Amino acid sequence: MTKALPERPDLAWLKKAAKEHLAELRVKDPETKLHQAQLAIARDYGFASWRALKAHVDVESADGQIIAAVTTGNAVELKRLLADYPAKITLTGGQWRMPLLHLAAQSGHLDCVNLLLDLGCDVNERDKFDRACPLHWAAAEGHLAVVKRLVAVGGDVEGAGDDHEMSVIGWATCFQHIQSEVADYLLAKGAAPTIFSAVALNRADPVRKLVKADPHLLSRQMSRFEHRRMPLHFAVLKERPDMVALLLELGADPGAKDDRGNTPLNYVSPKMDSRIAKALVAAGASPAEQSDNRFESAVPILNVKDVTASIAYYVEKLGFYKEWDWGSPPSFGCVFRDSIRIFLCHDAQGARGMWISIFIRDVDALYEDYKKSGAIIRQAPANFPWGLREMNVEDIDGHRLRIGSEATGPADGTALNEGA
Repeated sequence: MTKALPERPDLAWLKKAAKEHLAELRVKDPETKLHQAQLAIARDYGFASWRALKAHVDVESADGQIIAAVTTGNAVELKRLLADYPAKITLTGGQWRMPLLHLAAQSGHLDCVNLLLDLGCDVNERDKFDRACPLHWAAAEGHLAVVKRLVAVGGDVEGAGDDHEMSVIGWATCFQHIQSEVADYLLAKGAAPTIFSAVALNRADPVRKLVKADPHLLSRQMSRFEHRRMPLHFAVLKERPDMVALLLELGADPGAKDDRGNTPLNYVSPKMDSRIAKALVAAGASPAEQSDNRFESAVPILNVKDVTASIAYYVEKLGFYKEWDWGSPPSFGCVFRDSIRIFLCHDAQGARGMWISIFIRDVDALYEDYKKSGAIIRQAPANFPWGLREMNVEDIDGHRLRIGSEATGPADGTALNEGA
């Protein structure tokens, strides 16, 4: 018989119940995993999965009601809930687990913004994933009234230090939508224009002025999230033929590559203004670089038992960095090292024991690092007949990384270890 959840279900209580059930199950089978106990609890309450149960609880709980009130703009309900649960003022939520003021600013709900400011929320607090303030999010979404309010109470119109390395003016101009009104307001309030914001706004005078003051801006790179593109790449992506011509006139390199190996011409599509491709080719770009639909990257997805534990292994043992994770507890995540990214998925999307080849400059140096870090090394570096010197490393879920560099000599007769 299906159990009924309480009126305001608590996720912490359900997690405790799952752990207690796990202990019961392990009496019969010591190999039982937590996710199996969680699934049993979820089914007891009529849900097909723990994830479905959690999603329901998130909505029905006080936390879920507060997040819903912020994102839908129900300031009256938000005020009531925060009066009942004043400690929840520090709650985070939404896709990127942002503070409440960030969520209200992103959604453009001025009444909620005013309420949260009155309750003492910090107008310049940074969120976890983007190191962005509420003003960044309001600017990106074009909520001018919210932008004005945040600036009026001390919001930093510059906002330097966000992970996208754009400042607030960049958030208003450099993403998918160009928020011209917001950008004009920020500039009027003293925000410094950047070469990328000037290109996005299609304004030649600021571009000329900025490059005259610092010619190196022509090779200024965007953040890793924007693949280290330069102003000329950006002008192409924003389909600004006049900016493309101006940047080339000022000395931009038509052959410059971003971190995916793309030149500006690689980003030109047949649907774009034909003047863009003509200007790039005239400046020396090879016509062969233009592609209708160029493949840009491939990211492997590995099936893992525990996303948090897997991320920790890649970070602590293999020298990767955590880029992000999704869900609570996380069901998906991403780690990266230099230009390599790996997605990690909890019990889905693939099978255990997948293999990935990674190519580096010096595998022996990395081998020494991995011996010190405690990585699971299945095979030390050896020279193979295919001209590579490879080592074989395993993660905690049995996935293998074949990491290699150029061979240091002839093949030494070692067979590739493909066993357990």
